[in-house]
Amino acid sequence: MIHVIEGGLYTTVQDYPGRVGYWGVGIPPSGPMDAFAFCVANALVGNSETCAALEITAMGPTLQFDEDTVIALTGAKLGAKLDDAAVPWWQAIEVAKGSVLTLRSLASPGFRTYLAVAGGIDVPLYLGSRATFPFGHLGGFEGRPLKKGDRVATFAREDAEDGAKVLDEDLRPNYTKVWEVGVVPGPHEAPDFFTKADVDTFYSTEWGVHYNSNRLGYRLVGPRPEFAREDGGEGGRHPSNLPDTPYAIGMVNFTGDMPVILTVDGPSLGGFVSMATVPTTELWKVGQAMPGDKIRFAQMTVDEAAYALAGFRTMLQDLH
Repeated sequence: MIHVIEGGLYTTVQDYPGRVGYWGVGIPPSGPMDAFAFCVANALVGNSETCAALEITAMGPTLQFDEDTVIALTGAKLGAKLDDAAVPWWQAIEVAKGSVLTLRSLASPGFRTYLAVAGGIDVPLYLGSRATFPFGHLGGFEGRPLKKGDRVATFAREDAEDGAKVLDEDLRPNYTKVWEVGVVPGPHEAPDFFTKADVDTFYSTEWGVHYNSNRLGYRLVGPRPEFAREDGGEGGRHPSNLPDTPYAIGMVNFTGDMPVILTVDGPSLGGFVSMATVPTTELWKVGQAMPGDKIRFAQMTVDEAAYALAGFRTMLQDLH
């Protein structure tokens, strides 16, 4: 059991790959914004990648552990102490019964931190997942972020020999303030929806992350597109408008003149054009970009995205 002394800014229970299979009826998968850091945290404590863990945004909680356990912290570094000792990142840590983990504000670039506990977080399954969808008030711990006074259950540890696991330095991601994010072009590109100049601008611009960005979508600040048509025809008056069309997680969607990267709690359907799509293996960068950071897009192929995903799977297998 974990006693929440302070809940932090925005701490939720998530699992991977989230609530899959309900996108067609408008329920998003949720799950971690940075699947890389999330899955590595679980692997370091001997959990399967599907176990529930905590996603912590910008400022962390203070937690007391009621049993001996093993934890791992990955993702963006926070000011952190376990009782009076400094806490390492990207490795398994033995925690004694009664110990208090204090996680404070960001101490490095990045935006989200992951805390895995041996055995995994024990909250009820909802539609096959323990992930929190706060905007729908479902899943996770009572469908909401954690707050002071909560008591969060954990499953029993399966393996007591996981305390020495560490992710090699050369496998750890580089967090920055300027992110290069790979995208696969389409489904709506030039010449039908955007001009060639729009496409060139999209890839040459250093887009700013808007302050109003969250788990639904990341708004980007930059130049206004020209668009290849005067209006959206049957879709609407603005040239970004379409008749409703399915969206994918990671689509770079133009809602009017502003691009928005649709993320894990975002909509499944809408009436706006999408210039490109961020593949699974690049989405972690979006999840770690904070308001005020910059994003530059780089074209990649479907084969390159699949190759990167296979490399990630191999790395996780080596950690277990």
